[in-house]
Amino acid sequence: MRRGITRIELVVTAGMLFLGAGLLLPRLQAARADAARTQCTDNLRKLGQGFSEFEKVHGGLPPRRGGFNNGAPYSGWGAYILPYLGEEAVAKKYNLKYDFFDPANKAAVEAPVKPFLCPAAPGERTITIQSQASTKSENADKDTVYTTKAGVCDYISSNGVLMTRGGYGLNANTTDQMIGNPRQPMGDNDFVPLAKVTDGLSCTLLLIEQAGRPDVWRAGKKKDGDGQFGLSPNARGAWAGWGSIAFGPADAKTGENPGRGDSTDCSVNCNNWFGIYGFHTGGANVLFCDGSVRFVGTKLDPLTFAYLTLRDDGHLISPNDY
Repeated sequence: MRRGITRIELVVTAGMLFLGAGLLLPRLQAARADAARTQCTDNLRKLGQGFSEFEKVHGGLPPRRGGFNNGAPYSGWGAYILPYLGEEAVAKKYNLKYDFFDPANKAAVEAPVKPFLCPAAPGERTITIQSQASTKSENADKDTVYTTKAGVCDYISSNGVLMTRGGYGLNANTTDQMIGNPRQPMGDNDFVPLAKVTDGLSCTLLLIEQAGRPDVWRAGKKKDGDGQFGLSPNARGAWAGWGSIAFGPADAKTGENPGRGDSTDCSVNCNNWFGIYGFHTGGANVLFCDGSVRFVGTKLDPLTFAYLTLRDDGHLISPNDY
């Protein structure tokens, strides 16, 4: 005669399955996190290759901000390197003679482009822009306000360094809180040759992870707010829009910039508006001008971070320094 499963046996079996699931789940989560970090690294490496190919063809890196001081239609480095990322289909839909938020570019700009996205960053996100055509755009209608929900980019370049006025900021040899602009690898409205990176390509930052825009993140917590510059065309985070922001350390307790100028300040994973910010345990990825990608930890010294962003300050920094 066949004997059915007793209640005790059922409880024991369920307990064993529950225990096994509890042991397996952290491993699955860790594997997913590792895969996301690897893909994020591969994306940055692909972007580095795209920049390198662009520089060879055009004699310089693309503009980080097209349209700065009305120098061109609004755009950023993302639109320029599309053909060098294998994104020819999107590139064919994009016209640099119009602002990135213009209806002429809507089909391209609203498309998510995988190399610009770190899979570790949460959620499906867009950057909403509302603006009239700029003076340099070939769109003759300067009165209509256009709305675009642009695809995002989790990587960004620098257009200066926000430095504390005291503490380690005194060692930056400046009387101005904003230093360095325009002494980064990329410039505004024009192509900057890599030859101008005299500090060395392997110790000068080209891009950093600054993931999560337009949401505001401080030390792993999402805050209220929907973008650093509202709906304006200079809002950061759109892959086709302005691709740079002033870098700087944050107060480790509040996540706000600037920091206090002491050892408690934070350059990595404290602030996704000014600092390096990734959704990885222990650090985030950065891209150097030589195309190398490195994972930097949360102990990156703020002054070292500042020196790494400048192309010609004379500080030759090795990987052992951070």
